[in-house]
Formats: sequence, structure tokens, C-alpha cells
Amino acid sequence: MNITITALHTNSRPAFTARKTAPVTREQILNLRDSGLPETKIAKQLGVSTAYYYKKLKEFGLAKKLAKYNDELNKISKEKFETLLKHNFSINDICSYFKITTTAYYNLLERFNLKSYMHGANSKVVTKELLQELVDNNLPTEEICKRLNISKFVYYKLIVKLDIQTPAKIARERVSKITKEEIEKLIESGKTYPEISEELEISQPTLQRLVTKFKIKTKILETKDAIAKITKEKLEELIYSGKNVDEICEELNINRRNYSTLVNRFDIMTTFRQGKENISNVTKEELQRLVDKGTDIDTICKQLNINKRAFYILLKLLDINYNYKHHARLKDISKYKLEQTVKNWESQAKAEDELDVTASTFNYKARQAKVATVLSESIDRLKDLEAKKDEIQMYLDEGATPQEICEMYDIPFNMYHSLIRKYNLSSVWKKKFDSTKSITKEQLEQLIRSGKSRQEICEELNISRNTLLLKLEKFGIKNKGDIK
Repeated sequence: MNITITALHTNSRPAFTARKTAPVTREQILNLRDSGLPETKIAKQLGVSTAYYYKKLKEFGLAKKLAKYNDELNKISKEKFETLLKHNFSINDICSYFKITTTAYYNLLERFNLKSYMHGANSKVVTKELLQELVDNNLPTEEICKRLNISKFVYYKLIVKLDIQTPAKIARERVSKITKEEIEKLIESGKTYPEISEELEISQPTLQRLVTKFKIKTKILETKDAIAKITKEKLEELIYSGKNVDEICEELNINRRNYSTLVNRFDIMTTFRQGKENISNVTKEELQRLVDKGTDIDTICKQLNINKRAFYILLKLLDINYNYKHHARLKDISKYKLEQTVKNWESQAKAEDELDVTASTFNYKARQAKVATVLSESIDRLKDLEAKKDEIQMYLDEGATPQEICEMYDIPFNMYHSLIRKYNLSSVWKKKFDSTKSITKEQLEQLIRSGKSRQEICEELNISRNTLLLKLEKFGIKNKGDIK
């Protein structure tokens, strides 16, 4: 119905005038339905609003869903319905039995004049002490409603009315007391997110929300800001200027992972990417043909536009028949040359280029000449630590980081995992991995059935949200309907 408002004068109330809608008859609706038009187009054809059209359908008894709904309710007898009520079946059980909605359940209570069984009536006998006790016992909402014979709607009304202290309410109150200064002070002290979450007694997602809410500058946010300011032109300029990855990362205030992400996002052809592309373009037939012709390695690398390391990788990867594959081991390298290489050590790749051998050949020659290398010294250092493995485990249990362990026992960072594996030590990462690995499908299904949210499940299992999603995907659980 279209309404126009006409002001009689400035100090008077507006007068409402309504334009009358053209009358709609039952025959008109039936004729248009026979033509196959959908309901919305019929309303448009009749020149009325959709709301008015559906009102007329209900008035004429032509509402399809309503008719079907009434037919389903008419099949339910009062005796059977009352029997279930007398035996204290819950609303959900009764709705499941008759395959009806909660709204239909209350409509039947009214139709059969059985309002005395209204579950909300039981709320009058529920005391604050009783409800608080059930909540304190960490019972699921469904279980509390079942014991008190009330609906969820009534339960939530009672929670507010009786001022019940629920875990969620306590957590909200605790979170509301946390200040921006408190979080900033903990971050500045060098504590990690898990440590801050534990100290504040909140979850990590909640901490992240507070950091975002208070607009606290963290290393992650600073890195994001730095990345957002980097343009393709700037990155290409640095790459093509001849600077290495570490120098570029330092100048842009990003790490190697961010660098790789940006290179892929901007689709910049770096030397590394070009090398990978060149390697992927080499076919077994082409390389085998060059090898069979007796072409020397330098010429092969030049023709295929690859380096020597890639050449040896391809020999193994493509299973090339190359009889002199290990000829470099026959190459005579003096002990003095090996010692000088170790003394002037910059990187493994630089050593390979200087001596014209692979990494395995270099380490083999050094071992034969009894020249200590970075690798051999690290291996010897690990052997010396066998007597201290219990002491190392004690520090790991106390929460020592990998960097701290490496500094304390004078080993390079890349040997940390070798140390853990060699003496079967239990690190924080290994404990978490073992804990995550032990999570079963039945355990997850039980937690979901209990009505817990994903965040509550993550906190109980001490896993991240991503880990939970991966586990659900692995077990084929997408929603509650997938639980058997």
C-alpha cells in the first residue's frame, strides 16, 4: 500500500492519505498460477506488493507451504503427543520423533490446550544456586536444559535474570579489564604470544583481537606495513642491482619468506627462479645425448644454462647413464687447498665453485685429508654432547628456545634438529607434534557433540585453529551431520 504524507502547515501533524490497492480475487491468482508464473511475478502482474500477495494467499487458503505444514500437524494425535510430554521427553526429542520444528511444537501445545506442559513453566522452580552449580560443573548447555526440563531460550533468559557466572561471562569480564598498556608492556619485555596469553589467562585468538582493537604495533604488523609499501618496481630495482637476498631483506626490513612471497606475487624473474625454470626444461633425452657425445660439464652447463650443482642433481633425478658421474672424487685436491678453503669459508656454494666439486665430494676429500670442516666440527660437537643430553632435556623442559640451546652448547642453529633426533630429546615442538598426532576422530566427535565451539575445542586440545581444521578435513568432518 503506497502512503503519501502531506503537511497541512508547519505546526500541524502530517496527514496520512493511502492509495487503495486494486482488489485481488482467488480466480485471478489461480489463473496466473496455471500459466506457470512464479509467485513473485504473479504479484507484479497483479500490481501488488509481495507481502500483500502472500497475505491474500493465506486468506484464500492457497499458501502451499502453510497447507503442507497444516497437513503434517493434522496427522499428529493429541494422545500420542501428550504421552511423550507426560514421560518428560525433551522438546528436541519430541520434535525429532514427529519430524517437526520447535515452532510447530509450541503450536501443537496451544492447539491441544496443553500449555501446562510448557517447558518455560519449569523455570519458576529453578533457583540461582541450582543453576550456578550445574554451570560450575562444566555441563553442556543441552545437558543442563535436559536436567531442568527447560528450553535453551529459557536457559539463556535465566542466565541473565539470575546473573549466573558462566565461563564465557567470567572470560569476558577478565578480557574487559586488560588494558592496552598492559599488553604493550608484555610485548616490550620480549615475551611471545603464547607466554602473554598464558600470563593474561586468555586464548591466543583473543589476544590477537585485543592487539588489533588497541592498534598495538607489533613486529607482525610492522612487517605487514613494510610489505604493503614495497612496489614491484622497487623490488626489481634491488634484484637487478646485483644485491643478494639477505641484503635486499635487510634494506626492505623483511625476511626471506616475505621476499619469496613478494617475488611470486609480482612474478619477478630472479636468477633462482630462472634457474629452476631452466632445470625443469631439461629433458632426459637431451642431457643423455650431450653426455653420450662426451661433452665436458662446463659446455653442458653453458648449453643448458644451468650450474654444476643442477647438472649433478639432474643426473640423479633423470637417471642418466653417466659412467664418470663421481669422477670428481678422483680429482687431486691438496690438503693446503682444502685448509685454505675452510679458513676463508663464506658458504658451501662458494667452496664448491672454488674447488669445482660438489658438496659431498668436498666433505669426502676433507675427511680423507683430515681437515676439519664446519660440518665435521658440528658432528664432533654433537658426539661430545652425549654426556649432557639429560641436562639439555632439563633445559628444554624448562622452556629453553632452540636459539638458547645452540648458544649454550656452541652448535650452529642448523644442527639443532640433528641434536634432538640423535639423542631422541623431547622438545616443545616435538611434544606438541606428538600431542597433535594422538588426537583421534572419536575424541573430536565427542567434543563436537558436547556442544563446544571450535575455539573451546582448540583450547582444550591445546592446538591452533588451523591444526583443528586440518584434523577435521583429515577425518572427513565438515559439519555435525558427518558425525556417526
